This record gives sequence, structure tokens and C-alpha cells, in this order.
Amino acid sequence: MSKRILLVGNNEQSFLIKALIKNLTGAFYEVSFCPPESAYIIPRMTSEEAPEILILYLERLLEDGDNAFFQWVNEYITGDGKKCRLYFIGNSGEINMAYEYIQKEYVKYAFERPVEMPEFLKILEKDGGDYSLSDGVKEYELDPAKRTILVVDDEQVQLHAMDRWLNKYYNVLTEKSGTNAIALLSHYKVDMILLDYEMPVLSGLDVFQLIKADPATANIPVVFLTANDDSDIVRQVISAHPVGYLLKNTPPGILVQKIADIFKKLEDAKKPKRPF
Repeated sequence: MSKRILLVGNNEQSFLIKALIKNLTGAFYEVSFCPPESAYIIPRMTSEEAPEILILYLERLLEDGDNAFFQWVNEYITGDGKKCRLYFIGNSGEINMAYEYIQKEYVKYAFERPVEMPEFLKILEKDGGDYSLSDGVKEYELDPAKRTILVVDDEQVQLHAMDRWLNKYYNVLTEKSGTNAIALLSHYKVDMILLDYEMPVLSGLDVFQLIKADPATANIPVVFLTANDDSDIVRQVISAHPVGYLLKNTPPGILVQKIADIFKKLEDAKKPKRPF
């Protein structure tokens, strides 16, 4: 795993950026800093020693920075060249504005200020250990005694929440896009898929149809996740005939129990019926 980080921000001498660099250095990352200008970032990201972690500290970055820089970052991370793990740090408005330039599905995680350093470092370390650079598919060590659930959601915060709620009871695999989820299913056997219904690029319904069209994955139970309890949305979800659907605002304990209930219902359906 690379420990090299390029941190992009407006003011290297600001208290918050200096504290961030200090914490990252203390966690044995090699941190370099540059301003948000293409002329500075391009030589660093295209060199032999290019960092594999890029952190954009968004405070005043979009106001004073060169927007060509954001366009270059988007082209870099969506291209076929060297892989880069991209993170945002900013307030909600800054993060949403940055998504206007950089495709959301390519951002590993967006941290809202103020950053909680223990959680920040934990996520950096976990993300770094999950990927095989040879094929781009996440690598997991699965407990054979547990069922395996794949959670697909374009919101990284939601993925981490689901992982935290479920990993005591299940092996939890997570993906931010339908395309990556389909690729992951060719490497792992899963017992259930929790699939966000409303996603960009490939919608949850698109991913569902791809899963059901492939004989290798057609029998995997799919439960839709939705943040919207509007009656029209619910009818659309049900009309696709998943094994169930869950609202994202369901309290964690109830959500875990509902998943257990779905597994039990599926098991009961497989049992031979007793003759009268």
C-alpha cells in the first residue's frame, strides 16, 4: 500500500492544514502539499513517484483556484492511467460544488469539516488495504461461518454506516457503483445484495436487471434501499419484484432485524411443505 499523499489546498500555513499534515505524518504517511493549480499538480501526479492518495482540502479552493485544475483532476481519475484514491475535505456546500467538476463515483470519501482524525485515518487505512492494484477488485477476508452481504450505494457515508451496523453478523462487501458491483460478483459468492435504488450512471433498477439477466447471479436475493418513501417510488421498487425493500432512515437495530427476517423467510420458502 502506498503511503504517499499529495494534499492540495489554498494555504499551507493555515492551522487546520498544518494539523492535518501533522496527523498524517504521525500515522507514517509521506505528505507533500501543493496549491490548486494545474502547473503544480500535473508534474507531481505524472512522475514515477506519483502519490496514489490525493486529498483536496476544499476551503476556498473553488473561489480562488484554477478551475482547469479541477477539470484535470477529473480527467486524471477517470482515465486509463495510474490509479488514484481521491478524497475531499470541506463543508457540505464546498463538497457539492466540487462534484460539479469531479464525478462523484470516483471520489473515495468526502469528509465534512471539522474532520475527526481517528475516523479519517481509519478510513484511509481501510481503503488502502481493500484494493488489489492488479485488477481493481476489492479483496476481502471472509468468515466462512457468516453469510455475505454486498451493499451497493453511491454515498460513501451510507456504505460505512451499513458496514458498521452489519459486520457483527455478516461478511459485508461494499461498492459505490453498479459497474464495480457487477465485477465484484464474479469474484465472490454473496448471499444477499442491498442495492440503492437511486444511483447515477447505472440506476439500481439497471443493476438489478443486469444481475437477473446473468444465470450466475440471477438467484441472488436483492433488497432495494431507498431514501424516498414516496408512494410512486415505492410502487416502482415493488414492481421490479425484489425480495424486499428497506428505507435508509430505518433505525439500525430494526434494519438489522428486517434483514434477518428476510433471510428467514427465504429459508422457510426452501423447506419442503408437509403433506396434510
